[in-house]
Amino acid sequence: MTGSVVGTSGIAALFQGSARYVPATPWGALSALTVTVLACLASLAAPFAIVILVPVLGDPDAAIDGTVMSMASLATPIGLLTALLSQLISLAVVWWAAGRGGLRRDVLRLGAPKPGWGTCVLAGLLVVAASGALELAMYLAVGFDVFADAKWLTEGLRSPLWWGTVLVAIVLAPLWEELAFRGFLLSALAQSRLGFAGGALIANMLWTLLHLGYSYPGLASVFVAGLLMAWLMWRTGSMRTVVVAHAVANASSLAFTYSFAPVSPA
Repeated sequence: MTGSVVGTSGIAALFQGSARYVPATPWGALSALTVTVLACLASLAAPFAIVILVPVLGDPDAAIDGTVMSMASLATPIGLLTALLSQLISLAVVWWAAGRGGLRRDVLRLGAPKPGWGTCVLAGLLVVAASGALELAMYLAVGFDVFADAKWLTEGLRSPLWWGTVLVAIVLAPLWEELAFRGFLLSALAQSRLGFAGGALIANMLWTLLHLGYSYPGLASVFVAGLLMAWLMWRTGSMRTVVVAHAVANASSLAFTYSFAPVSPA
């Protein structure tokens, strides 16, 4: 089949043939946008529940502000639990919504075509090279700390709970974010008058807003990475591509942070 990327490997598979993305969803653009926003907001249920339950189930004198501070760090059990539950709740909302009409595989682009795993990894390295170079250049230009945005990751990676940070950043974040923004939401926006380009831009802007705590260089890098992953979805039409590429990008960020971030004094 001309332009097929099914079962192929190598970077050339991303550029050969025609684009393979075909949106298919029973959701309208506005309703899909509403559900996606609700999925993001639903993740707040986890920290609220923990803030309420920890003083009740644990030390009755536990201070709320202490619990909140603990939740902000992946190096603490409460912080890790909060991150895991938040991601799983958002993922569950999107997974449920995408199943409307029995079209989950089409809406989320879970079926064919499926590029080779090597192609997906190489796609991730492309995202790393482009967004990473931009981020580093901007950090150096404005004089920001290169590791400022990754402080929460650094704490988690250098704690006994490092495995949780890996799970949060390399498995759950790529999975739920790609299913939500370049799967569920994009499919609805691309079927509207916006078309794929307009839909991808709006979905990427919303995805970037998830990272509002980052510095300006960090947000620019996230935005560019999102555009690249939207392009990967357009070229391959496969959720496998963007999830793996996202995971590779996050894994590279973790490896760089762990290897080069300065160790905070005890």
